[in-house]
Amino acid sequence: MKSIPAAWDSLTDAYERSRLHAGGGSEFLADPQVVNVRIQDAVDSARVEILAAQPSGPRSREHLDGARGRDTAALDRGVALRTLYRATVRDNSVTAEYARAMTSRCDRRAAEFRTLEEPFARAIVVDRRVAFISNTLVAGAHEHAAWQITDGAFVRYITDEFLERWRRAQPWHGETRTRTGADVVGDRSGVRTTARQREILRDLAAELPQRETANRLGISVRTLAGEVSVLKDLFDVSSLHGLLYKWALSPDRLVDDKAPAGGAGAVTSTGAVEAA
Repeated sequence: MKSIPAAWDSLTDAYERSRLHAGGGSEFLADPQVVNVRIQDAVDSARVEILAAQPSGPRSREHLDGARGRDTAALDRGVALRTLYRATVRDNSVTAEYARAMTSRCDRRAAEFRTLEEPFARAIVVDRRVAFISNTLVAGAHEHAAWQITDGAFVRYITDEFLERWRRAQPWHGETRTRTGADVVGDRSGVRTTARQREILRDLAAELPQRETANRLGISVRTLAGEVSVLKDLFDVSSLHGLLYKWALSPDRLVDDKAPAGGAGAVTSTGAVEAA
């Protein structure tokens, strides 16, 4: 009789959890090993695409070595593989090496990687039919517990959230960021342009007449044309359209040259979502 209250509490807790585990097209996976098996099964059955949002930063060599065979097999089946990382991976040689290997497959389909400065939630979506997201609902669960989502509307929502962040992210082929001495302030690693060059690029992107830009900078139109030519070489393009495209995807675009003293030149980011 003394044990009944404790047993009742335990059964009540189990019942409440069971209502969460498999209701409405979602299932709570409390065991990390089960999570890994479910993800592996979904990836192995992928036929169209795999979308992976990995916000935790650089990956370990062991993890990436384990993922290489799985991802390569998916690519060989013709599956499109898109992975979104935080921008911090650009400073990590192990993750960069993996990205270079997966994006340099010349004779077969290659993976795509992009990086984003702002936070985002972890998610894996396979063929837009099943998704895996981190657990933020069940208190006290293992940190690597997850939810498997099969509800069509919910999977579509997760996919759209991924694609929106993918659109804002910067393409990455495994190149590591280089520091530029005095031009690097705070988190400005990888910035290649000077403040004046960024001013010119902003005016070009805003479609302002080049004569207006030249007058404001106190230089001739011919000198400005020379500066634009230097920028084309810097971004390795041959046309103005190509330059503006590379500028739009460059971390240089995020530098705030009007920041107050003490924070001058800091990289800004817009928007944020809660990381799972």
